[in-house]
Amino acid sequence: MYKPLILALFLISSSATAQVYTEKQTRHRFAQLNLGLDYQTSLGGTTNYLDSEGNLNSLDLTSLGKPRIIIGGTHFWGHADFYIAIPVASPILNQENQRIDYLVGVETVFKYYPWRIEHKKVRPFLGVSIAPFYYEQSNDNLEFGNGPELNHTSLPLMTGLTFNIGNHLIEAGLTWNYVNSQEYYISRNEVSTIETPSLYLNISYRYMLETTISDERNWESGKTKEVTDKLAAENRLNGFFLGVGMSSAFWIGESSYNENTRPYIEKYSTSLMPDFSIGYYLHNPDVNIALGYRSYGSSTSAYGAAQVVRRRSFVLEGTKFLFDYHGFVPFVGPAISYENLSFRESFERQSVHRLSETQFSYGLTFGWDIRPNRLQSWILRTNLRWFPNLELAVDDRQSISFNNIEFNFIQLIIYPNRIF
Repeated sequence: MYKPLILALFLISSSATAQVYTEKQTRHRFAQLNLGLDYQTSLGGTTNYLDSEGNLNSLDLTSLGKPRIIIGGTHFWGHADFYIAIPVASPILNQENQRIDYLVGVETVFKYYPWRIEHKKVRPFLGVSIAPFYYEQSNDNLEFGNGPELNHTSLPLMTGLTFNIGNHLIEAGLTWNYVNSQEYYISRNEVSTIETPSLYLNISYRYMLETTISDERNWESGKTKEVTDKLAAENRLNGFFLGVGMSSAFWIGESSYNENTRPYIEKYSTSLMPDFSIGYYLHNPDVNIALGYRSYGSSTSAYGAAQVVRRRSFVLEGTKFLFDYHGFVPFVGPAISYENLSFRESFERQSVHRLSETQFSYGLTFGWDIRPNRLQSWILRTNLRWFPNLELAVDDRQSISFNNIEFNFIQLIIYPNRIF
């Protein structure tokens, strides 16, 4: 007899905690974590290929759908939504001796709600995303018919509707990739214009979690400030921290070696890797000093040429927090890294290059913390790192570019001395 009552209490509690920002807009109600699933399908697109006699033919791309995992959060008291969508499947089109793979990679989405998300209401949104698009076509009519992996990062526009009930977000959206006309090598020597899908439809479900509201009462009563000032005076808010998360590396540089020797090799695809760091936080200047490690690579092959690149990097960075907007705290600072870069290549199954080099590099780190107060034992951090002019020489005139932008959307930062 108690089960219906317990369920009712749970639903009431869920509805209340999910809409805490409708009661008042404070720093502890600024953001809510959300987790969920998404299903996305593509619309449109055409490509070209050579038949066994060398004639040019066209082929329409059929709609392909894929599920995705969503990790993110609503911000600015229900007026914004930031998340990453991670595909968990990659359907492939097999038709007319062509094997074609086209999809959106790990997408980072930024959406704005003119009317904030509220319980039992439908809200429209406008948005933009950072989306790596992939396209690869293999032609069984050719001896070495494995086409290049085309990947380009663009900023597609988004719109749609979100319905909220309690902790639950249900959404239908439309994405327009207006940069969908691409040049593509359909053989080693022949370039063709293809049209990747321009429209994407998606439906999604997410569950919102409130993680900071429990600290609000102490903040408003002044107890948080009292404790913060006391611990700061005793230097007890200084201390080590540990960080762990997943990062994406976007390969944005042009490799002069490929431009001159392998023009049909496209830019390397976006890499995913775990991102670990250990650091020390100085409370009074509001500064982080951190040591991090990343290891990632990418591989590609086209028309008999196969390449593998890998980067292993230790980075030392110092970042200064700039201001605090209701718990949204951006930071910026310089970074120096010790790099091990490697490049391997084979052509028609024969090894051509096996290169490796260590070097120092300099870069810039930027990001933000979601920090309701400065006593938190754990927080969520977003990092962007850029190391320009990072490259590995192949010979005196040509090189492979490692000019990447690393994007760690959600990193968990733990302060052990605040737990024990």
